[in-house]
Amino acid sequence: MQKETSIFLPSQVTVKVHPVVIFNILDHFIRRNAGQDRVIGTLLGFNNDGVIEIRNCFPVPHSETEQIAVEMEYQRKMLDLHLKSSPREPIIGWYATGNDINENSVHINNFYRDEMGNTSPIHLTVDTGLTNDTMGIHAYMAHNLSLTPDSSLGSYFSQLPLEILTFEAENAGLESIAQTKYDQQSTSLLSELESLQSSLKKLDEMLDSICSYIEAVEKGEIQGDPHLGRFLAKTIQALPKANAQVMDKVINNSVKDLLMIVYLSSLTRSQLAVAEKVRQSLN
Repeated sequence: MQKETSIFLPSQVTVKVHPVVIFNILDHFIRRNAGQDRVIGTLLGFNNDGVIEIRNCFPVPHSETEQIAVEMEYQRKMLDLHLKSSPREPIIGWYATGNDINENSVHINNFYRDEMGNTSPIHLTVDTGLTNDTMGIHAYMAHNLSLTPDSSLGSYFSQLPLEILTFEAENAGLESIAQTKYDQQSTSLLSELESLQSSLKKLDEMLDSICSYIEAVEKGEIQGDPHLGRFLAKTIQALPKANAQVMDKVINNSVKDLLMIVYLSSLTRSQLAVAEKVRQSLN
């Protein structure tokens, strides 16, 4: 039996996952075959000194009846196609819907460990059953239990720290989706000015909340949190030192530049529309 290679201890590994991965998993679950309890797939990303970033994924057909079957040949073909477009995002693990880790999970994990050259894969679970009205998302890594190098008593999955990592563009999309949380109606992305207005409104609300917290601590109404105090101090120290007039001038210039870009974009669209009409009339 080959020794499992893992150069990181469970406490040394941190997992970061992008929202697009979660949405792809949910889409796969919605499109599952009738009678299928859960779906699985391959996770893609990279490992940067113990920080594992999951950036993409794709589904893998499988069945869990009397015997478990995973179409690994399909998985290999999909992985080859992905590596042609994104060679820096190799396979780093697998995902499954639900919050249970059972005997089948151990077998599937062994399949992926073999595909990864006997390296421990990351196992991501997404609770589509909404246990306790929460869609739990957890990351695990499996380790062998053995008394001797040539024997194995089984495997255990240790939970890893997990963080949702988003880019600025992803934040804009998530905010639009969050608007339909209660009314279940369609929505559209905000314009640049609307997005700026929304960001400033949220910033103003957060500043009001911070001021109320500081006033309550000073009056002795609540007990201050030293960690929060140090965080606020570091945040204030990171702000550029500038008076109010300079800051107003910078913000106004930025708004003027944004308005100019919007105007030029609108003018360009109008010119293209006129040119298209002229071309059609000449033809």
